[in-house]
Amino acid sequence: MKKSIEISSTTYSRLEKIAEGFDTPEAVIVRLLDNAEGKVEIKPELKFYPTDENSFKAQLIENKEAEVVLYKVDGTREITRWKANRLSETSNLRGNLWSGFLRGWKTKGIKSAEFSILPKSINQPGDETELRKSLALEFNLTFEEMESLHFEIDVNSSNDDLVYNHIVQFSDDCDSDILNKIDGLHENLWINVDNSVFQ
Repeated sequence: MKKSIEISSTTYSRLEKIAEGFDTPEAVIVRLLDNAEGKVEIKPELKFYPTDENSFKAQLIENKEAEVVLYKVDGTREITRWKANRLSETSNLRGNLWSGFLRGWKTKGIKSAEFSILPKSINQPGDETELRKSLALEFNLTFEEMESLHFEIDVNSSNDDLVYNHIVQFSDDCDSDILNKIDGLHENLWINVDNSVFQ
């Protein structure tokens, strides 16, 4: 059963601006409703770093680890790691992604995804590669964002040296846009972190 609604000329003009091809006003409204409800109909766009997929695959086989950033239609993002220990030269790169991280992309509301090769630790004094990887995951930041931040780590312990947790204190000169992405960050730019992150 169809029903008629009246909209102002201003609203109609706004609908026209976001119409695609020969969209009807109803098609535009349905697409807006789908976005509001977290439904996705267009397959997510995939981006690789390095951008050449063959180079990306070769580096992933060598380094065994990549960062995965899934962008959702609700404006959020999910950051995780791809431990590609079983990937080989004969493996289907995109097939692995569609059956893994991107499985059920419509239900999950994934609109795009980025895949970046993560660096290996050089296992030398002062190397913070693994630490920054762990903290980036803990704070839902990309490794690149985490690398740009300056911080110190203190231990919160009892008088008999029982470690309760760790405290990450960020510097005042850190990018505020990145810091604002960290849930639970104190106004004085510190946050408690569970011991498991440092293991």
